[in-house]
Amino acid sequence: MPPIRTLPNAAFTLIELLVVIAIIAVLASISIPAIQGAVDNSKAAACLSNLRQIGAATMAYASDNNSQLPPAGTGGTPQWALAIAAYSDDPKKQRSIFVCPDCDVPVQGATGNEVAVTYGMHGGLMPKGGQSLRLHSIPRPQDIILAADLCQNPGNKGWSPYSIENPAGFKGGGRAGNDGADLEAPISATVDADTGNNAWIRYRHKGRANVVMCDGHVQAMAKGKILNKNVMITR
Repeated sequence: MPPIRTLPNAAFTLIELLVVIAIIAVLASISIPAIQGAVDNSKAAACLSNLRQIGAATMAYASDNNSQLPPAGTGGTPQWALAIAAYSDDPKKQRSIFVCPDCDVPVQGATGNEVAVTYGMHGGLMPKGGQSLRLHSIPRPQDIILAADLCQNPGNKGWSPYSIENPAGFKGGGRAGNDGADLEAPISATVDADTGNNAWIRYRHKGRANVVMCDGHVQAMAKGKILNKNVMITR
């Protein structure tokens, strides 16, 4: 009778299992931040796309209204968003472009004749309750911010104030007597938090805020790099 052959033990030893677990842990520690970074970059790119569409829709509105920018509104509803919604590329999703996909505070959906927004329009170009400017009258349109990321208000459905009004340049201060201001000086970024009704730019993309300029181009601007010339409506 031939001898019975026994197969070698195929089970992992404890040491081998620990080595495999350690390798998996190292790979995870390397890949998870990379994946998160890719997700963040994707959201930032989607945000820029939103602002590009907002800029294009605003210009289309102005073209149909003798170069007049949309009104900011007077109440709690951002009239500018309602005014340009019909000019967006995709009517079925026309209001989604007003919410940044990288918001920190959850955003509740709008109902009825409302628009959920996390972006704000320049409060000097479109003053609250006042007459908006004509697009062709804006000096240096390649420098002046039209709309940008704005701080959210957790007490108001995670929505943002609908106009950028702080610092003073966004209120039209550059148009009303700040012609002698240093246009190369940075604006204040004192408030950069979703803690209330803060009408300030929000640097939510790794310390950068996405903006669309009055000529329609979009860019990401780091905190401290937005200058008076980007908000003050001076020659």
